[in-house]
Amino acid sequence: MIAAGLAKRYAKALGEAAAEADALEVVGTELERVATLWHQDPAMAAFFGNPGILLRDKAETLKSLSQRMALAPLVARFLDLLLSRHRMQALPAMARLYRDLMNKRLGRIQAAVTTAVPLAPDLQEGLRRQLAQVLGGTVFLEPLVDPAILGGIVVQVDSTVYDGSLRAQLRQLRERLLRE
Repeated sequence: MIAAGLAKRYAKALGEAAAEADALEVVGTELERVATLWHQDPAMAAFFGNPGILLRDKAETLKSLSQRMALAPLVARFLDLLLSRHRMQALPAMARLYRDLMNKRLGRIQAAVTTAVPLAPDLQEGLRRQLAQVLGGTVFLEPLVDPAILGGIVVQVDSTVYDGSLRAQLRQLRERLLRE
């Protein structure tokens, strides 16, 4: 596996090329599609990671895959570059980093919202609006359900976690009672 810094440089370079081509969204969507396929098909990752398979065979397979998925030329060239530099194993990390860089460039904020039960659409929309007001950007919610939090809500934006869960409140109460 390549270092995180190197994966970030690849993602950043792709982002700059996509911005020049006015294709940030298209490249992001297609990169996510390929990364999703990578996760769903472990044989694909094993094939491209196998040093016993000739590079030209991998290149032919990648070309066929790019054509079947109707990938934009920029994405297909990027995948070819990764293959030629033996960096295909880092594709999922690069796709994630690209998405983060693209969101930052477009002023988008990704917020993971965890609740004990699924939030109704109107509550999700209200929460999205409130977060957009507080955080100052366009917020995209990633709703998650975790019954272990018991109630309340946990919001994670980048590395910042806002924990308003019942579980956290009970833990704080327990700590206070133990101190007294």
